[in-house]
Amino acid sequence: MSPMRVLRQLEDALEHGPFERALTLAVDASGLSLHQLQCSLADQGVQISTTTLSYWKNGRSRPERPDSLRGLAVLETVLELEPGALAGLLGPRRPRGRWLDPTVGQMWGGVSYLEPLLTWLDMPSRAPLRRLSLHEALHVGPDRINRRLQIREVLRASEQRVGRTVAMLRGIPGGSPPTLTSTRYCRVGRVRSVAADAFLIAELVFDRQLAEGETTILEYEFEFADTVPDDRYDRRFMQRTSEHLQEVHFSPEALPASCQSYRMDSPTSAEDVLGEVRVDAAHPAHLAQVDVSPGIYGLSWTWA
Repeated sequence: MSPMRVLRQLEDALEHGPFERALTLAVDASGLSLHQLQCSLADQGVQISTTTLSYWKNGRSRPERPDSLRGLAVLETVLELEPGALAGLLGPRRPRGRWLDPTVGQMWGGVSYLEPLLTWLDMPSRAPLRRLSLHEALHVGPDRINRRLQIREVLRASEQRVGRTVAMLRGIPGGSPPTLTSTRYCRVGRVRSVAADAFLIAELVFDRQLAEGETTILEYEFEFADTVPDDRYDRRFMQRTSEHLQEVHFSPEALPASCQSYRMDSPTSAEDVLGEVRVDAAHPAHLAQVDVSPGIYGLSWTWA
């Protein structure tokens, strides 16, 4: 695309939005890479990862927290935009209402590939299972890159003859999809990935079919194929869950400067900060919850 055309489209996007389109065009017009932008921001005392910048560009998340909004103001300067040019496209913070059993599609931002994949697996958008307990442990390497994710969950069948479920995980867009490397108390069925979005969906087949009201335990592990650091991890809940424990194990040589827990109604909504989370070399950062309502819950961190 010619520079003049980019500038014309940028002018239109700054007037009409949306935020992610305006940001993408502003970055294109600047000629700077995300790494160069990160370095320019760091020179002015603002720590924003290239992953976060990428998420803002593709609409996966947006700046909402006070430190993110301060960083956005500096970013506008680096991109040679008028003050508030991008911030003004964010609009007001969205209401904090709770959803009642949102669909899988809603919790994954309405991506176009998810419904065909669920149809291919012959899976309903709301599986006949209730998750009673979920324990997950993310391991981050000394290079700050996500390495593996261990999951243990307890499920209860809400109808007769339930014999399978699905597991979904997304790496950093632009990289490769994760890999499901091991299972316990179940086996891997059909697997598909969406390379462009670093997304993996896998069928988990139980050792036997469950009767209504019967429970089962599943354990499985993913390995990530990311090549750049991330600064958050979250879990999407479509139904109320009795208990949730999320751990993030950082390498002692690469601890973040700070960490906090958060909740979102949907991938496009603003973050509600739940609290600061302690980080040290001897213990994982963690989020522990009971009676979890539908929504997105996670941990985010700032690298030192």
